[in-house]
Amino acid sequence: MRILHTAIKMTLVTVMAGLISKWIGLDYWLTGGVLALLSIQLTKKDSITIALKRIIDVFFAMILSTLLFVLLGYEFWVFAVITFILTLFSWRLKIAEGIVPALVIVTHLLLFGEFSFAFFIDESILVIVSIGIATIFNTFYPSFGEKTLIKYVEIIDSYIKDHLLMLSFLIKDPEYHETYYKHYDLLEHKLTKLIHQVELTDKDILFQNDQSYLAYVYMRRTQATYMKHMYAQGVKVKCNHRYAKEISDYIRDLSFAIGLPEEGEKHLNQIHQMLDKYRLSELPRTREEFETRAILYQIMLELETFVKIKLEFYETYPNFKSSK
Repeated sequence: MRILHTAIKMTLVTVMAGLISKWIGLDYWLTGGVLALLSIQLTKKDSITIALKRIIDVFFAMILSTLLFVLLGYEFWVFAVITFILTLFSWRLKIAEGIVPALVIVTHLLLFGEFSFAFFIDESILVIVSIGIATIFNTFYPSFGEKTLIKYVEIIDSYIKDHLLMLSFLIKDPEYHETYYKHYDLLEHKLTKLIHQVELTDKDILFQNDQSYLAYVYMRRTQATYMKHMYAQGVKVKCNHRYAKEISDYIRDLSFAIGLPEEGEKHLNQIHQMLDKYRLSELPRTREEFETRAILYQIMLELETFVKIKLEFYETYPNFKSSK
């Protein structure tokens, strides 16, 4: 859908910029449409950023080429020198996105073959009109950014919930470790794809954007890292332990609280109570029991961090809601 809307915007701004350039009497009016097309990106923020870079680069190229053409002549080898200087400085100044439109304007100056202040002004107007139309059009083109972000957040929450449930099964059911771990392996790939979509969508929200949705999915990604640690520990459990079911039940309850900010403190207190209980309990009698208990204890510490990450997010964004 994003690609479809980008194609629509590119087509419309190409036509608009070309027709307006022709209407005001610019010689290279078709170039105006192409420059406008090049200024449309997948996201609004990227379009604005790149538009500014292109304007800077184009005017730098116009001034540079005018000076060199007047001093050295309107020759192709001079154009080659201009190309070298332009590309070098554009990359150094991190405005390389403007190289292509800048060289297009430089070719106009070369083909014109002489310095003309009026022609220089016409080319300047062409650049401003085409890139300006594209930027304005793209800025006010309708988008459904926030609704899309809410949908992505809900999907990510469902992934975290499912994988917490799998973790709860893994801990109390060591016989099927491989099955549960394979299920978890899908999470990282899914999260990476969704986070990329959230990053793109977030760049479409230009006004009143506090970056909370982006921070939320990054928080979930960090939690997923700790889940990976817990899965890695869980597969080491080789026997049923008396604490395994209690921890498994806790993780299951925690999974149902995903997306509920008010549940965070309660679950953190539960973890502290369970840790205190395990510290005061009778020491293990066998090596196998000792190793299993150590693994379960490590999982509890990972869970503690898992919950704290969520609480820290809501301290930063106390009014955040994952659904509306």
